Amino acid sequence: MKFKANKDLAYRIIIWGSALLFLGLSLGLFIPIYHKAGLAASLIFSLIFGIFAIVILWFWYRTFYFVTNDYLIIHIGSFKRRIELETIKKIEKTNTQLASAALSKERYYVYYGSSDFTIITPENMDQFIQVINERKDEPVEFLK
Repeated sequence: MKFKANKDLAYRIIIWGSALLFLGLSLGLFIPIYHKAGLAASLIFSLIFGIFAIVILWFWYRTFYFVTNDYLIIHIGSFKRRIELETIKKIEKTNTQLASAALSKERYYVYYGSSDFTIITPENMDQFIQVINERKDEPVEFLK
């Protein structure tokens, strides 16, 4: 089952603002720099900023969580992390702002394996926990 990432207003402003800034620089830098740096430098900078804008938006649209019968699969951009459901021990709400596959301030640690963790932000956390518990032998400890 696929779960969209929760995306709050602060992250919308930061991510879309950054993407639009890089896109604007990509399109706008070509004209003013042309006279000083030359055509080749302008094209290179425009290409680099354009790629930054695409990558930022790619992360925005490609962040989601997928629960199969055996795995929690976390997608962020072109990256993917697979976690065996049976290794998930606890899910706990947190206020940390560590870099992660989370696009909201309402974040949750997923503790799995012997000492590993990741941070997620599914839109519907109650349904997310329910689906995981249906597919595991032992229920996950959930701390709000």
